[in-house]
Amino acid sequence: MTRLLDRIPESIFRVLSAVVILTLFTIILFPLYFMVTTSFKFDKEIYSELTWIPRDPTLSNFRDVIVNFHIPLYLSNTLLVALSTTAIVVVISVLAAYALTRLRFPGRAVMARGVLFVYLIPGSLMLIPMYLIIVKAGLKDTFPGLIVANMSFSVPFCTWLMMGYLRTLSSEIEEASLIDGCTRMRSLWHIVIPLSIPAIVTASIFIFNNVWNEYIFALVLAQDDKHKMISIGLANFYRSDYYMVGPMMAGSLIAMTPVLILYVLAQRYVVGGLAAGAVKG
Repeated sequence: MTRLLDRIPESIFRVLSAVVILTLFTIILFPLYFMVTTSFKFDKEIYSELTWIPRDPTLSNFRDVIVNFHIPLYLSNTLLVALSTTAIVVVISVLAAYALTRLRFPGRAVMARGVLFVYLIPGSLMLIPMYLIIVKAGLKDTFPGLIVANMSFSVPFCTWLMMGYLRTLSSEIEEASLIDGCTRMRSLWHIVIPLSIPAIVTASIFIFNNVWNEYIFALVLAQDDKHKMISIGLANFYRSDYYMVGPMMAGSLIAMTPVLILYVLAQRYVVGGLAAGAVKG
């Protein structure tokens, strides 16, 4: 295979690469383009024929979404749960990962493998036991219940990610600080955490995104309208056998905007956090 690739002229290889990349780029962006254009169309234009650009652009779909479908409430609920879950999970996971990679104690290897095994368990298998726990604790239809449920699969993922990153960091600086009289917590706060910012930001974004898009736990644990998440709120655009496509696309566009802004602002941290573990070790 390598010899065959070496025989291809560089100009042809560049053209083929450009064609493949452009094709994949088009496939990925087409659903987004369809969602954006449809959100600015009237129902008559949506159901009559396929148009690539809205003939008579309108903001009525966005108005209906905001006024009639409580999307601002669902967004605020999701933002509260996502930010709270992310903050708690990051603190727990950083401490757990630091202990499992830097400290020596009996059962450390078993606990590290246990984190991986728990992370590999599908969330759907945890639905029934988690539901029973949340109901017994009186946390159904509450924000703490949603936070606890999302923590059940976010903590193992974040801990495993932080463990992989911390293993790439040299422990010599920490050992020098301990010799100089620094405590473990001060060493963690002043040395390890600043060096781990790319990994922490990357883990935070993944956790925030997973909580933002989570559907099963949000559907089962928050059936009260006051505590519904945005993923459940978008399902309100379905009535019997009729889909309100325009409001649905407008609501989806509004729902994806916070996550998109977060990815754009933290892009360099995400790339650094993912690449660091691949080139070090």
